[in-house]
Amino acid sequence: MAYQLFDAKFTKPAHMSPAPQRCNVQFASTLGWPTVAKIGTRRRRGWLLLFLIVIAVLAQTQMGHTHVRWFVDTDNPSVENFQPFSFYDPAVLIWIAVALSMVGIAVFLDTRLPTIPIAKSRVRHDVMELMRILTGMSLLLTAYEGALVAPHLEAYGTLGTLLVLLQAAIGILLLSNHFIHHAAILIIILFLGMMVQFGFVRSFEYVNVIGISLFLLFNSLPADHWREQLKPFSVDVLRIFTGLSLVTLGITEKLHGAAFGQSFIADHQWNFMPLLGFESFNDQLFILSAGVMEVVFGVILILGVVTRLNILAVACLMLISNAVFLFQNQQEAALTELIGHLPIIATALILLLLGYGQRLKITNVSPRSEMQEALS
Repeated sequence: MAYQLFDAKFTKPAHMSPAPQRCNVQFASTLGWPTVAKIGTRRRRGWLLLFLIVIAVLAQTQMGHTHVRWFVDTDNPSVENFQPFSFYDPAVLIWIAVALSMVGIAVFLDTRLPTIPIAKSRVRHDVMELMRILTGMSLLLTAYEGALVAPHLEAYGTLGTLLVLLQAAIGILLLSNHFIHHAAILIIILFLGMMVQFGFVRSFEYVNVIGISLFLLFNSLPADHWREQLKPFSVDVLRIFTGLSLVTLGITEKLHGAAFGQSFIADHQWNFMPLLGFESFNDQLFILSAGVMEVVFGVILILGVVTRLNILAVACLMLISNAVFLFQNQQEAALTELIGHLPIIATALILLLLGYGQRLKITNVSPRSEMQEALS
């Protein structure tokens, strides 16, 4: 099934006269003066370079971007020995300021950067097929281990057994490319069953599966009318629910649940900052930094700004964490990490190649966006 997006574009009516020029562009170019267009381009490139530098520097702490509960014994009493930061600690206040600044820069950049066209029809179809295959593989392999969606959510009891069988059936349906809209609905039922077995918070950490299910459902509805109505929102819901998952994981595993993150760092020695000369950058500060960055990445996804840059950074960091496990000769952990991250990798490909959703984004609430939609 070919995938299409129907985002409103601004087209200037014929009766509208062109805006007056502030200067003679051709004359300025002849004299070697910088034109308004060139100045604007330089400014956009400057802001983009600044944003990329900030991400590159701060994301170095994001080596802890792995799902720490997958590799930490949450029942270990030693986990409770870690002392968390308080809200008014200087490090916390500084990171809050940094996070707000990054979100603000992202919103500003989104209004300045050019819109990148989505991939061609053939590529869109192939990427959607990859989403189906990778999600099906992840669900089926996780069910084989007796877990639900994530490796650490081990099912128990009669309900757990039924949910594992349901998850395996969903994986088979997705891999066989049959009854996709039924499989999408079953994913929602599976998520509701997870909330019954593991509680709301632990299940909401993986609410991105709801985004995947809605994405598949909106693009495979048998009724043409409903499919054409909902398809343009499929990328938006995928992006938003992925962002919600990142925000929740950042809070529960690295900010509010900092003890789990610090236990992981202590066991795997991923805090490399002292090796770079930052002796005061202890495990506690490392996890705080990783948690804040994960929340920032999630918030930017929810807002729908600079989505391609953002999801590219998230995908690269997940692949780096997998590579670190391999470098440390922990093949089993690397395989667990890869299987669990397959749906996120597929989501990243969707957002990179199919567009990042223009219907539900923060910059659409501006008066300028409303005028553009009215005139298009």
